[in-house]
Amino acid sequence: MANELRDNEVSEETDRCILLIDDEDGIRKVMQIILADAGYQVIEADDGLSGLQLYYQHIPSIVITDIKMPEMDGIEVLSRIKESQNDTEVIMITGHGDIEAAIRALQLDASDFITKPIHDEALTVALRRAKEKLTLKRQIRFHTNQLEQKIAAATAELAKISAFQANLIDNSLDGIVAADEYGRIIIINSSAQRLTGYCADDVAGRLNLGDIFPAEVVDRWIACFEPHEGREDHGLAHINTVIHSKGKESIPVRLAGVTLKQESHIVGCVVFFQDIREIRRLEIQLIQSERLAATGESVAGMAHAIKNIVAGLKGGVYVVDKGLELKRNDYLKNGWEMVKRNIAKVSTLTLDMLTYCKERTPEYSFTHPKELALEVVDLMKSRAEEFDVELLIEDNHALAPVAMDVDGMHQCLTNLVNNAIDATRPEVCGHGDGRVILRIGQRPGWAVHFEVEDNGCGIVEADRSKLFTTLFSTKGAAGTGLGLLNVEKIVREHNGLLEVKSEPGHGAVFSVCLPEHR
Repeated sequence: MANELRDNEVSEETDRCILLIDDEDGIRKVMQIILADAGYQVIEADDGLSGLQLYYQHIPSIVITDIKMPEMDGIEVLSRIKESQNDTEVIMITGHGDIEAAIRALQLDASDFITKPIHDEALTVALRRAKEKLTLKRQIRFHTNQLEQKIAAATAELAKISAFQANLIDNSLDGIVAADEYGRIIIINSSAQRLTGYCADDVAGRLNLGDIFPAEVVDRWIACFEPHEGREDHGLAHINTVIHSKGKESIPVRLAGVTLKQESHIVGCVVFFQDIREIRRLEIQLIQSERLAATGESVAGMAHAIKNIVAGLKGGVYVVDKGLELKRNDYLKNGWEMVKRNIAKVSTLTLDMLTYCKERTPEYSFTHPKELALEVVDLMKSRAEEFDVELLIEDNHALAPVAMDVDGMHQCLTNLVNNAIDATRPEVCGHGDGRVILRIGQRPGWAVHFEVEDNGCGIVEADRSKLFTTLFSTKGAAGTGLGLLNVEKIVREHNGLLEVKSEPGHGAVFSVCLPEHR
C-alpha cells in the first residue's frame, strides 16, 4: 500500500509537468499561458533534439509537440519517446492539410492531435484524453502487478506442494511405480529402485509394467483399463506376489494399487509394494521353531502312547508264549493279532513323526481327484467295516485332473477319514448308525474341494481351536494329535485352505481346498 501511495504521489507530480516542443515562439508563449492557467508546470523546447534531452531529464507524463520542425520532426520525437517504454502520452500539433502526418502519429500511439491555431477547448479535450489514458495504463499496470504477484505466490505454493509430494513419494518406505494408460512406467521411486535394481533412467519411458510385475497382475490392470458398465473397483487389494528385478531375481512382495482417472477416463495406475522377504524368513523361522517346540512337547505327550504300545506288544508276546507252551492255537492267534495291531500303531506313529518334523516341498503331479478319493476309501473300508461304520464317496462334479502332491494328499485324506471313523464308532458316538462321507467338489476360486463328513460325537468349541495348533487329540490315550497337525502342514504346503465345522453330538465336517498350481 505504501508503494502504491508513493507511486500516486510521483504520478501526480509528473502529470502536472508538461513538455512543450515547438519551433515557433509565438505558439509556445500562447500555450505556456494556457497551460499555466490550467495549473500545469511547462518545460519548453524549440526543437526536437533539445526536447528529447529535456524529456529524458524530467520524464514528464505528457508531451505536446509540433509535427513539422527542422532537423528532427515530431514523428521522430514521438517514436523515440515510445521506445523509452515510459507511461508518457504525446499530443501532436499539426497544421491544416497535414492530416496524413496526424494519422501516422496516431498509428505510432500518439494520444491525440490538435490543429493550428490552438483553441482552448481542443487543448482541454486532448489533455483530458491523455490523462484518462495515463490513468487507465496505471490501473492496468497496478492490476497486472497484483495478478503477477498472486500468480507468483500461487506458483510458489504449487511448487512447494509439488516438491513435498515428490519428496513424499521418493522417500516412501514402500516401492512406488506409476504407469500411463498404456502400461508404460513413468515414475519409480527410490525404494522401488533399490528393490528392483533399476534406476529412473533405466525405467522411465523404456519399461512396461510387464517387465517388473507378473503377467497375471498386469492382466488384472489391463482388465481395469477396459471400460465396463457398472464397474466401481479400479484397483488391486493387498495381494502377495513377486516382482522381477533387473538381475532376473523374483522378489516376494505385498502389492496394492489403484487406477488413476481424469473425469471418466482412466489415465494410468499407481502400484505400491513392500518387500516381504524378511517377513517370509521370520515366518519360516517361527514355523520351524514352533514345529521343533511341538516335537519336543510330543516326547512327553507320546510317552504314554508308546508305553501303551509296548505294553500291548509285551501282552501279545506273553499270549504267544503261552500258546506255544500249552500248544493252544487260539492263544497263538489272539497273541499274534495283538502283536500286529501294536506294530501297526508303531508304524503309524513313526510315519506321522517323520512327516511332521521333515520340511518338504510338494512334488506336484496331475491326478484325478476322484481316483485319489477312491484309493483312500478302498484303504479305509476294512477299518470302517470293523466298527460297523458306513463309508461312502460322493462325486457331484466331473473335475479335470488337478496338480497336487499325491502322496501328501493321500496321507491327508486318510488321516481325516480315519479320524471320522474313530468318531463314529458305537462306543464313542453312542449309536450304531455311524456314517462317513468323502465328497469331491469345487468351490469358486479353488481347483478342488475335498470334504470329510461324519455323524459322530462332534467337537466342542474349546477343542476346535486346538485341533491344528498343538499335539491335541480328542481320542485321549489312543491318539497323539500328530495326524491333524500333519493334515494342516500338508494343506499349508499346497497353499490350500483347511476348515472344520462341528457341533457336539452332531458330527463334524472337515474341508480341504486346493488352488490351481502354475
